Amino acid sequence: MKRRILNFLARLCRPRWDFALANVAEGSHVGSLTKLADAAITTRHLLVKFGTDANHIAACGADEVPIGPCTDEPSAAEQNVNVAMLGMGDETLLVVASEEVTYGSQVYTAASGKVQDTPTAAGTYYYIGLALNTASGDGELIELQHCVPVKYIVT
Repeated sequence: MKRRILNFLARLCRPRWDFALANVAEGSHVGSLTKLADAAITTRHLLVKFGTDANHIAACGADEVPIGPCTDEPSAAEQNVNVAMLGMGDETLLVVASEEVTYGSQVYTAASGKVQDTPTAAGTYYYIGLALNTASGDGELIELQHCVPVKYIVT
């Protein structure tokens, strides 16, 4: 009788695997990507774009579509880095200002992976969100309420 009870309890507590997993971690990402750097990036939170191929990233120019800020500082090419994706996830992101930006301002791409407030010089830029704090000048961090990049052309 004792053996029957122990066998019953063993069957009851045995895990059941009613599901199967396939292709785990392929094609689906929540808020960030892992990529390889095309070159060293000396400052965290600079905007990056796709680099030499889909697996690489490089610093983003003002007229290039950004993926998001790179939260790492690779010291050389081919190092793995984390890229926080613009328009994905519920959290805010940090980005680097190229000039004074006031909280509540619309934020756009600038040269060298940095951001700026509404540009006035002729060119193509990308709107990426709203500043949630003030940056007093070049190199300061801004907390960003981000969105998917939207092309903005100044003529």
